[in-house]
Amino acid sequence: MKYTSIDDAVNANGLRLVIVKDMPSAWGVAAKAMIDYKGLDYLLAHQIPMSENPKLLAWSGTNSGPVAAWNNESPINRWDDILFLIERLAPQKPLLPKDAAARIQVLGISHEICGELGFGWNRRLDMMRPPEGQPPSDFGKKYSYNDTDAALANKRVITLIKELATILKVQAKQDSEFLVGNSITAADFYWAAFSNFIVLQSQDECPVNPQARPMFENTPAEITAAIDPILIEHRDRIMRTYCKLPLEL
Repeated sequence: MKYTSIDDAVNANGLRLVIVKDMPSAWGVAAKAMIDYKGLDYLLAHQIPMSENPKLLAWSGTNSGPVAAWNNESPINRWDDILFLIERLAPQKPLLPKDAAARIQVLGISHEICGELGFGWNRRLDMMRPPEGQPPSDFGKKYSYNDTDAALANKRVITLIKELATILKVQAKQDSEFLVGNSITAADFYWAAFSNFIVLQSQDECPVNPQARPMFENTPAEITAAIDPILIEHRDRIMRTYCKLPLEL
């Protein structure tokens, strides 16, 4: 994949996506994977971690990734807004079911993975937990780190991954390899991407900045003990069947 500059992304037409450079930032990994799955043409640019990224901030109103934009429409950065955009642009390969009940399931699971106080949010809280007696880092402040939610973060993660494992086992009994129904949905892409927050793929498949890799591999023992193998089996199957590997970060 050829990367473009933020200047070129701002001034271009069509679909543009900005992701966090050399990091397994799951919101961006999932967005890119779904765009690739749908066969959409797009420009890819980088947000540089721990940098001010003034041009990105001036354009999108945020210094984070992912950011997506279509033609002259305002840039968007929420996971569900990006999903709805790419569904609109490529409806022939839907990742949200037409059936109302199934759609509710997909969006509900996706929110619990991607949304506020969901899986990714809670893993991030744990990763930026400061040493005892010290204030949050600038990174923690950026994402409103607080001791109350941080104290609950690992328990919330464990509750969710146990539920996802149960869902996958029920689906397997119905001869389905997916979280909802009998075909791939956004929920499968989201879990495949976000699972790197508890079991990081190999460097060959997920070429993370080597200096950052230990942070993502430092999963608390209580979470590791709760990981059912079916969760990672699902991740590996989705990644190897529906995503470009190695991941382009």
